[in-house]
Amino acid sequence: MQPYFDVIGSRTWRLGDRPEQANIVKILGNYLIACAIQSLGEAVSVAERAGVDSGHLVELLTSTLFPGAVYTAYGSMIAERRYQPADFTTALGRKDLHLALDAAVAQGASLPIGELLRTVFDQAIADGRGADDWAAIAEQQLR
Repeated sequence: MQPYFDVIGSRTWRLGDRPEQANIVKILGNYLIACAIQSLGEAVSVAERAGVDSGHLVELLTSTLFPGAVYTAYGSMIAERRYQPADFTTALGRKDLHLALDAAVAQGASLPIGELLRTVFDQAIADGRGADDWAAIAEQQLR
């Protein structure tokens, strides 16, 4: 398989011998994105309440402290309140969050922030945001 991976990707990380280890890594990556979205929503909420332009805040943060695709893309979506079209829905985000929480329990670990996020995702879906991009969880903080 490695020759195919070399063609379609820039690098391959070998993180274990069992396929489920790759699943854990993918789920944990999505868990960290959800944490970043939540923290961005919190920061934008406080900034806006203080009269700071959220677009300028996100631009500053993503060009200095937090460069990268996750903060740049989701930060802009949150600042602009733009959750459609959805690249990854809130419903899918909740599913992956629950997978991460289940994986933690199976390993005898806990994800305290994940427990908070469970409530945030559940409320966002109850508010009708299940088909929106999962960046819409920030709206729980921005109201």
